[in-house]
Amino acid sequence: MIPELPAAKTRPPAAAADTGLGGGESPRVPLLFCADIGTSSLKAALIDTAGVQRCRVRIPYVTDGEPGAACWLDAFFAAAERLAGETSVPSDSAVGETSVPSVSAGGEISVPSDSAVGETSVLSVSAVIISGNGPTLVPVTKTGGVLRPLYWYDAGLETGGRSFFLPKVRSFMERDPGGFARTERFFSPQEWLFWKLGGRPVTVLPHPGYEDYYWNGEECHALGIDRDLFPPFVNMGDCVGTLDYGPEAIPSEKVLALLPPGIPLVAGAADFIMALVGTGVSRRGMACDRTGSSEGINLCVTGKDLERLPEGKTGLRVLPHAFEGLWNLGAVTGESGRLLDRFRTESGRTGTPYTALVEEIFRTPGHPGMGVLEKMGNLFLASLEKLEKAGFRTGELVLSGGQCEDPLWNQYKADISGRILKVPEIAEAELAGNAVLGAAALEGGSIRERPMIRIRRMYYPRKPRRA
Repeated sequence: MIPELPAAKTRPPAAAADTGLGGGESPRVPLLFCADIGTSSLKAALIDTAGVQRCRVRIPYVTDGEPGAACWLDAFFAAAERLAGETSVPSDSAVGETSVPSVSAGGEISVPSDSAVGETSVLSVSAVIISGNGPTLVPVTKTGGVLRPLYWYDAGLETGGRSFFLPKVRSFMERDPGGFARTERFFSPQEWLFWKLGGRPVTVLPHPGYEDYYWNGEECHALGIDRDLFPPFVNMGDCVGTLDYGPEAIPSEKVLALLPPGIPLVAGAADFIMALVGTGVSRRGMACDRTGSSEGINLCVTGKDLERLPEGKTGLRVLPHAFEGLWNLGAVTGESGRLLDRFRTESGRTGTPYTALVEEIFRTPGHPGMGVLEKMGNLFLASLEKLEKAGFRTGELVLSGGQCEDPLWNQYKADISGRILKVPEIAEAELAGNAVLGAAALEGGSIRERPMIRIRRMYYPRKPRRA
């Protein structure tokens, strides 16, 4: 049965800042190029520093097998080409006429006071911010080549430490000693892409409290791994260089107009962290539901809250939050959207949009897909119950990811859970989080206090029922 939709609890989108996309006057608000390197595709959007998303694209990786690092670079340029096509850049405009932000030797960004992104007919962005899937590492050889990434889903050896990355490196050492011997350094996906675009070699931390979850000298020494294989730490939001295409990349005139050389590269962190920033979950008791192929409910708590966690296994992941001094309690399921994707493939409906398929399932009595949606709903409830059994209940969740753009599915989840669900104006929280970092880098201020994350629609439970 199709879930009843309540009268729309919506708010109008934020007033559009004049960014020149309509062919009017020159831009007044800095525009940011935000990208997130996913497992199977790259997402990118143009978002201004007022938090208004102008356009967005998703570029699936083109490959016959498992995507490698080269796919990320190709997808980045494909996304830039598509986004440039969405903007009103006159074809006869000369590249290089725009006044771009400058970056000092110390990494400080200075925006020209007369215009945020240049008073010319050329539309260009003021900064590039990239996040990526993790924990994933790219081995880069001494000649600059890349080996197969050590993906987040690859098993690693048990090391007994906190690091998410070193078990994968240790496994790589034993599985492919020749490849390991040729490796000069390891990058996370976004760090590698920044490096290819002119940035310096870095490792991006959410904040210093995350260092042990990456690596430290003591754990590296115990595992026989050279600490120098890992670039120095910087914090997310730091400027890590300026855009320089180099001899390998030959961008089109449209891409050069949109992304002129010399604009700052601002360090984004792992996708999980950026989603916390991009949903605005920054205070005790706030929670988000990050959806996609998998699903994770993340609750913001304090260190004192952790003291009352029950003894033994809770099934929850406990990690430092994106903001120092807070913690994240996570209930994660590895399936969720993968179930519907598998059903769509096996039923020969790969050409049917997900929203249309979900509506068909709800509207058709006895539809074989209903069992799939019920299983997805039960997984969502199981995650909430894990938190409740540990003594934590949240009545509201901010949604993010592809699933949250389906209103029928959102209402169904609100009904079966009895929770209020909130959909932000920018559904892809990683991109929204990148925009928060970029705006703070350009304009200053705390990323925690920037009022850029706004709720577009709220779903209230009706006729509560379990899946």
